[in-house]
Amino acid sequence: MIKLLKWLDSHLLFAFSAFLIAFIPLMPKLPLLDALPGYIVRVRIEDFIVSFAILLWLFYLIRGKTKLSDYPLFKPILIYLTFGFLTMITAVFVIQTVPLQTLHIGKMVLHYLRRIEYFSLFFILFSSIRNLKQVKILIGILLATVVCVAVYGFGQKYLYWPAFSTMNREFSKGWVLYLTEHARVLSTFGGHYDLAAFIMMVLILLWSLFFAVKRWYLRAGVFVIIGAAFWTLILTASRISFLAYLGGLTFMFFIWAYRKGIAWSVARWIGVITLSIVLMLSFGDLSERFTKLLKLDERLGNIKSLFMSPLAQRPTQNALFLENNSDIISQITSKSDMPPSLRRPSDVYEDVPLLIPTATDSSVLTPTNRTYSNTAFRYDLSTAIRLDALWPMAIAGFKRDPLLGSGYATLNKQNVTDFTDAESTDNDYLRTLGETGILGFVAFYGTVIVAMYLVWRNLKVAQDPIFFSLFAGFIGLSMGLFANAVYIDVFVSSKVAFTFWAISGIILSALMILKKDHKGPVDKPSIPDLSEFFIGTRVRILHFIKGDLFILLVILGLAFFVRLYKITSPIADWHSWRQADTSSVTRSFVRNGINLLYPTYHDLSNVASGKDNPNGYRMVEFPLYNFFSTVTDKIFVGYTIEISGRLTSIFASLLSIIFLFLIARRFLGRRESVLTAIFFAVIPYNIFFSRVILPEPLLASLSVGMIYFFDTFAIHLALFSKGKREKRIILKLILTGILALLFASGAALIKPISLFLYPVVIYVFIRRLKLSFSTLLAIGIALFATLIPLLLWRKWVANFPEGVPAYTWLLNGDGIRFKGAWFYWIFADRIGRLILGYWGVVFVSLGLLFKKPKEGWVFHIWGLGALLYLVVIATGNVRHDYYQIFIVPILCIFAAKGVVFLLDHAGKIFNRVFVYPFVLICFIFMLMFGWYFIKDYYNINHPEIIEAGLAVEKYTPDKALVVAPYNGDTAFLYQTHRWGWPVLTEPIDSLVKKGADYYVSLNYDDVTQQLMREALNKESTKGYKIIQELPNYILIQLVPDKDLPQR
Repeated sequence: MIKLLKWLDSHLLFAFSAFLIAFIPLMPKLPLLDALPGYIVRVRIEDFIVSFAILLWLFYLIRGKTKLSDYPLFKPILIYLTFGFLTMITAVFVIQTVPLQTLHIGKMVLHYLRRIEYFSLFFILFSSIRNLKQVKILIGILLATVVCVAVYGFGQKYLYWPAFSTMNREFSKGWVLYLTEHARVLSTFGGHYDLAAFIMMVLILLWSLFFAVKRWYLRAGVFVIIGAAFWTLILTASRISFLAYLGGLTFMFFIWAYRKGIAWSVARWIGVITLSIVLMLSFGDLSERFTKLLKLDERLGNIKSLFMSPLAQRPTQNALFLENNSDIISQITSKSDMPPSLRRPSDVYEDVPLLIPTATDSSVLTPTNRTYSNTAFRYDLSTAIRLDALWPMAIAGFKRDPLLGSGYATLNKQNVTDFTDAESTDNDYLRTLGETGILGFVAFYGTVIVAMYLVWRNLKVAQDPIFFSLFAGFIGLSMGLFANAVYIDVFVSSKVAFTFWAISGIILSALMILKKDHKGPVDKPSIPDLSEFFIGTRVRILHFIKGDLFILLVILGLAFFVRLYKITSPIADWHSWRQADTSSVTRSFVRNGINLLYPTYHDLSNVASGKDNPNGYRMVEFPLYNFFSTVTDKIFVGYTIEISGRLTSIFASLLSIIFLFLIARRFLGRRESVLTAIFFAVIPYNIFFSRVILPEPLLASLSVGMIYFFDTFAIHLALFSKGKREKRIILKLILTGILALLFASGAALIKPISLFLYPVVIYVFIRRLKLSFSTLLAIGIALFATLIPLLLWRKWVANFPEGVPAYTWLLNGDGIRFKGAWFYWIFADRIGRLILGYWGVVFVSLGLLFKKPKEGWVFHIWGLGALLYLVVIATGNVRHDYYQIFIVPILCIFAAKGVVFLLDHAGKIFNRVFVYPFVLICFIFMLMFGWYFIKDYYNINHPEIIEAGLAVEKYTPDKALVVAPYNGDTAFLYQTHRWGWPVLTEPIDSLVKKGADYYVSLNYDDVTQQLMREALNKESTKGYKIIQELPNYILIQLVPDKDLPQR
């Protein structure tokens, strides 16, 4: 009997500790009795067991079997509890956030006692461990507990095992619940967030153990437990816990670097992180929540719809369609019906109405539809609750007393006397600040940091890899909890808090035992390969910075940034009419689906072609630019069509920079390639016209890419002809050949002016393959093949003469070619002033004169092709300044050559002292003057067209046809988001017969005043009606209400 009592005296506390490690996570939150009347927190069976363990520990303490000085966290915990006590005193007697009533004080004291209860697990577990074998036993019990938690979670998800939730006051009474399809698994925990935080902790610990276990079967067992725990985490669908898990893993592997080195840790970190992310994105509701957060589902769905939608025109009249889904067919009421869709936040799967008491009888509950804030639609409902309500309340509590806070359980009250039945902030940091102020915040989180520091400082005592893995895992899971605390009150979630402080007791107890066995002082931990790693990293970084890729990326970043200037502006800036026409085709694609053979836009008039265009056909360039703009719009969801169009041009411009860089580096050298890219990136003219909604930036990009890929193809063809027929050469030959054909065909389809660069392609072929009949035949066949899509397109558009604008006038319609005005406008005004800002002419001129033997005549032939383009399209280039976008690439190459010429001859022909300042001054002045001339292009000169357009969009049906006279400029009509006529080519009555429903005008001219008089004349039979009349515009309805299209 005495031996039994002695054994119990030595092992009873350890037995209780082992029992608590398993019992607390596994026991569902079933209430025994109310702690306070009407409060969600109830007394459960584990509270009695923990209380008994505390009494047992106090008995050990009184008998002297354990001392408070032995506990490394005793002082930090005592400091926090002291501040917590002072917080309660000030809350009641100083700032009076807690009424001096038993119920309110009882609730505050209850939360204080709960924190003491959580801390108690640290003292109990710490004092119960006598040797390292007991540490392993407790860790083994914890792993078995994880398996049980996971299995029960699987049972809830797949077998309808019961769940017991504490998510609201009614459920916390012990209701037996079963999970629906979208309900998140909570296993034996009170909520899915609590379970996710628990799984996050143990997963980090498990991964650390996995790399410490040497025997394969033990490692396999640990991996199976990891798999079960990870799937449980997926079933909780908790994004913050998954992110915390990734962050905790990162810190865990960093600690492992102190033992294994950085190279070992980084390699395994990449493997585990990649595996985790791939699995997370592949399965379960967690993947859905992340895809909704990042809008990946919408982006991928948009891209999928592009590939699944027909590209040809939909058959009309008596055509019959095959519908595969009979359920959908049965629900169709009419061909024009659109199924209603109730807008909900992304994480709300079903609209459950609120039950609100009626004003006359509070016992009668009336179902009321839920309303959601804009934040809920922008993010999701759970995020909106935090941002709109919980977090501002916590901040307000902190402001009441920044030092000690407003007291426990006071943050969710609207009024001081309110009694809330639950407490939540969903941010542990804000909750701690709000309840206990800065002092409590520093004391509490300082306690956790002290624990982590003690473990890190004594890593050297853990020679056994198992214990080192426990130390690394503890630091990792602690950091994971810190991350989790951003979104969850994780340190006051009972099961999570109990488990964390229990693990803290185990780890620090093991640490103290190992420290006692360690002889001599403990050295600070160090990473063995740290210096080699940093030296190697430094070398690689310097090598990367000095390399071409880094320079190119910097230039691309600069180019992208400057092109974002006023990217959100409406299409009412320079050349708004042309941009509006192009953007209108994109708008049609976005709304009605991509139809490359039948591009349509908003202008139904006969202005462009001289023929009525009732279908709105836009048969100009092949709508390749509009296709890419639509793809951009589908990927970058949430932006306007105008932003998507500008981004498409910007991306095309960046692609041009890449090709120019590669071409200049190949034919000239590194300096010329860098300077060419810089010129193309920062010339003000090119900045503006590289972010317009026009096909020219894409044309320039495809044309430059055509030259690069044909030259690359010729290089590999020459190698192939010389007998070098390795698979690598053949593969590159095929790939570059395909790309060359695609880029050339695409450029020609957009505008045939790319043909002016075909001599460049012929030259590079001859240069690489030598002049011969076979070479000429090969390049002739290739170039002719690139023209086949263009010829087919021109043949196709001939079927739609009403959609083909007049274009022959572009050649020399006004007879300006070779006249003095032509030379002035092209060379003095456009190239000299607008593009090169006067001062850039110096660089271009020298670049024309200077030629390296390496380059041959490729750039001069390119320049002659650009000159020929200016000569042939004489009137078009004089009338439209955006036509010169096509020649900017070669100008940038010549400018770069000119700069290099000056630098190379500094000290030879020119004085070195003057050359560098001269180059810098010319460059700066080129940018300054260029910006001076181009800055007004960004201005919105007629904001009234935007205002009037918004009015039309607001007051008229979507399918209404509008007359928006603006001197034939379609920019005004575009702003209305309606199809119609941009000019009065015939009387209003004729346009009404063609379907016109509204008339909007910016000025009160004779026609407008006549329509106003008709609208105000009650005896008039025309039925005109003034919808809105303002000083800037007037909107008139032209047909009776019954004849309007339905909204």
